[in-house]
Amino acid sequence: MGIQNLLRFLKPFIRPVHIKKYAGKRVGIDAYSWLHKGAYSCSMQLCLDISGDVANRYLSYFMHHINLLRHHQITPVVVFDGGKIPCKSATEHERQSRRKANLEMAKKKLKEGNAADAAEFFRKAIHVTPSMAYKLIQKLRSESIEFVVAPYEADAQLAYLSSREPDQGGIAAIITEDSDLIAYGCQAIVFKMDRYGYGEEIIMDRLFDTDSDELSFKDFDKELLTGMCVLAGCDFLPSIPGIGIKRAYSLVAKYKNLDRVLSVLKLEKRYKMPEHYCDSFRKAVAVFQHARVYDAVTRALTHLKPLDGEHLELLTGDLDLLGPELQRSVAAAIAEGKLNPITLQEFDYLPEVEACSGSASTPCFNSIPTDELKIPFEEDSCIMLLSQPTDEEDIELITRVTQLDPMYIKEAVALSKLVAPKECQRVQEIELSETSLVPDNNPFKRRKMEKSGPEKINFFVPESSQRSMQSNPVTPQAEKDKIQKKPKVKTEKKQSLRNEKNGILKFFQRLLQ
Repeated sequence: MGIQNLLRFLKPFIRPVHIKKYAGKRVGIDAYSWLHKGAYSCSMQLCLDISGDVANRYLSYFMHHINLLRHHQITPVVVFDGGKIPCKSATEHERQSRRKANLEMAKKKLKEGNAADAAEFFRKAIHVTPSMAYKLIQKLRSESIEFVVAPYEADAQLAYLSSREPDQGGIAAIITEDSDLIAYGCQAIVFKMDRYGYGEEIIMDRLFDTDSDELSFKDFDKELLTGMCVLAGCDFLPSIPGIGIKRAYSLVAKYKNLDRVLSVLKLEKRYKMPEHYCDSFRKAVAVFQHARVYDAVTRALTHLKPLDGEHLELLTGDLDLLGPELQRSVAAAIAEGKLNPITLQEFDYLPEVEACSGSASTPCFNSIPTDELKIPFEEDSCIMLLSQPTDEEDIELITRVTQLDPMYIKEAVALSKLVAPKECQRVQEIELSETSLVPDNNPFKRRKMEKSGPEKINFFVPESSQRSMQSNPVTPQAEKDKIQKKPKVKTEKKQSLRNEKNGILKFFQRLLQ
């Protein structure tokens, strides 16, 4: 991620810093860099899609660093990556292939019982998804922390905020792990910030004004610095074989003109320059200078820097390289965390607590079938609490109430306890076959029977009856025959039970109105 070996090369210009230096100021955060580091502690759970508190450790890691900034009176501005930019597709494909290979190796090592090696491969296979980002967005909203989802590259969005004044939503520094921010020419960047606030800082003005023993950027400007980074190889364009950051610096420092550097490389036989490299190089530089970003004031897309005539002519008919144009409403919805920037579908609305809960294993997008979000049938529902056989109409009514709102289940349970006789305190368990006491029109119960076979049904039995049952045990077949014979009940008791049942049905009918 970023320009290979760039930070090591610029080490003479990097100074240690504590984040409290920016107290009272606004500081931008590259969200995916912290999410990626936080995901290391739960990489196996995320890769294997295991839900739980452990799988959400990356949220705790992120919020610890946010709270550290707030402790030092710093206003954090969290910036998330958005959609994929076309010129980065080759790099994304290569990274995805590596992650897939690492995941396969991790599973293989885990199967072999080598947990240490498996953990290392899981960390290499981790990938921050929009679903993970959405959980963090919900948490940030709950704590009133400012954030924005970039239309495309978070680096470009951070560079845009860095170029703005504070009263226009600008930021004084950027916290990241990505050296691409140097190629964007950001003024102040903090790398490798630990949990205590210590990190490494590079200031662009200091870079251009200071000499070291072997390096000097006094004759550089931001365009030459960007060209040096592209020449060394970046996410938008791989380098020419044999050219790294040191050779790129030497060429740019010697000729001080990017076109001349390309001409020299084209003539030197030791470098095998691809046929269309010069054109691709200029376009990569244009992306670093003019990428599309989101402007919170106009609530629309704009360019990092206005397109000049040269780059406009270069990109004629191919402006999508800077990021495809988006409608104003779509761009605003993405920036506010309402749309998935990859699929452009709405994020599924979930309460903030559920969205950040370790028990929430439901995906975050509206593409989920609605059947998967329905409340599952509970075995202790009011259907199984009736001690007397019910008519088909009664069962249908109770089933409708149960499906409408689970809160009615508790009320039905409480009401059934009032209906049951006071001496019915103990429960006798009797095994019955599928055909006994199971309403034929109850699909939930029938489905359960098909899966598990015979089941234990709970009947309330008076204490006086239990003593006689112990002396004369009742077999399941005998109980089944006894039930099917339907012995006569005294008229008064039958009428009393019918009145009690009608009272329950009237209660549920009032709830349905």
